[in-house]
Amino acid sequence: MLFNSIPYLILFALTYLIYWNIPQKGRKPLLVISSLIFYAYFSFPFLFHFLLVILINYAFSEWMFRKKEKGEKLDSVLYTIIILNVINLAFFKYFYFITDSLFSLTGYPSFKEIAGSWSIFLPLAISFYTFQIIAVQVDIHRGIIEKRMSTVDYFLFILFFPQLIAGPIMRSQDFLPQLDHPTIDEDRMKKGIFLIIGGLFKKVIIAENIAPIISPLYMDPAKYDSFSIFFSVLAFAIQVYCDFSGYTDMARGSANLLGYEIPENFQGPFLSQSFRELWSRWHITLSSWLRDYIYIPLGGSKGSIFRSNLNSFITMCLGGLWHGANWAFVLWGAYLGALIWIERSLYLHRGKKKFIPDTFPMAGFIRTIVIFIIFTFSGVFFRAAARGSESLNVAYEIFKGVLTLRNTGDTLSRVDELPTFIALGLMFNWFQYSPFMYEKLKPYQNILLPILSVVILLLLGIFGDGGQDFIYFQF
Repeated sequence: MLFNSIPYLILFALTYLIYWNIPQKGRKPLLVISSLIFYAYFSFPFLFHFLLVILINYAFSEWMFRKKEKGEKLDSVLYTIIILNVINLAFFKYFYFITDSLFSLTGYPSFKEIAGSWSIFLPLAISFYTFQIIAVQVDIHRGIIEKRMSTVDYFLFILFFPQLIAGPIMRSQDFLPQLDHPTIDEDRMKKGIFLIIGGLFKKVIIAENIAPIISPLYMDPAKYDSFSIFFSVLAFAIQVYCDFSGYTDMARGSANLLGYEIPENFQGPFLSQSFRELWSRWHITLSSWLRDYIYIPLGGSKGSIFRSNLNSFITMCLGGLWHGANWAFVLWGAYLGALIWIERSLYLHRGKKKFIPDTFPMAGFIRTIVIFIIFTFSGVFFRAAARGSESLNVAYEIFKGVLTLRNTGDTLSRVDELPTFIALGLMFNWFQYSPFMYEKLKPYQNILLPILSVVILLLLGIFGDGGQDFIYFQF
């Protein structure tokens, strides 16, 4: 059930109308029911698997609270439930990746035979809900969640349908305090509608128009010229940004209309002047989750500079693996981890000075451009992963095509449209970087909302209703 689809519009409209016309005590059960319908629309059989996972985790949460009341240690309970959640994720998402890797390393045909004897399908949203559930268990252990959650609250926190499939990854302190006090007013309602309209534009008009233009390149990159490859690399970064931040905007807008605030996932990342700043603005909820639940437990920035950089590198590699069961995703994380390592080392070596001094003409603009372009090339691994076992060859050909400045070969069809879509994506990135534009437009909301609603409907009619899945649905 895509946000940009008629079934979602019907489900949300019915939920919204009933929700605000019943007492508060009935609202949370209604949202749980709507969330179950939302997930069942994708896969009814996997709904039972999902519910079983939540029930098991809820039982362990209760067990930890009981042990805490008795003054007993929680470590063994916490480690057990984390291991169970990781096994569940690993079985469904990494079974073939592990067996294929073992076969490649050892050459034993038994690993290939084991993989061929199983037919495993990936449950929708398993990566997102696994991280969210693990965070709950760790937060109980750390004392961040001090009071028991009711069964309905626990289920709603995990199942809440606007953010269920692709995040943002909510934390207990983000959502639980709001559960009994959803609030709606004119400003929040208008903000929610603005977010939904903006998200639809980013997803349907920008992301879904970039996708078919650059797709042929990843089928056979060796046949295209460097000009086509370079702009395709830039465009894919914009596609991911518009697709995923568009999803987040629609999720946040839907939550606003139901009286809740959920975290922002993007804050103008392409205007960053360092990689550390970029990762504080890109997929924020995942970045903060990796920091709090992997980087810090590994030792964080304590100890030597080398150890701190190594912890960061390991965290980024695991973040890459979280995205998908393919070595290209691991290399994507390693590429980004190496950039952060190099950047931190240079800054520390130069007394925390910027790599382009402020005294240099247009230093801030140049830093932004350099960071943006280097970051976009990480997307080569990300996009190539869709080619499965051919992913590393595809990535190699793309890097080779750019670095050799090849002017022979085919020019990608419609490549001349990519600069326009890149510019549109960067414009939305600028809107998101600062609330300046929203505050300026706020007095004109009553005029702009109906106009923008009509415009987006016309554009949807021209460009189609956006039938493609969101990129992050595969994770």
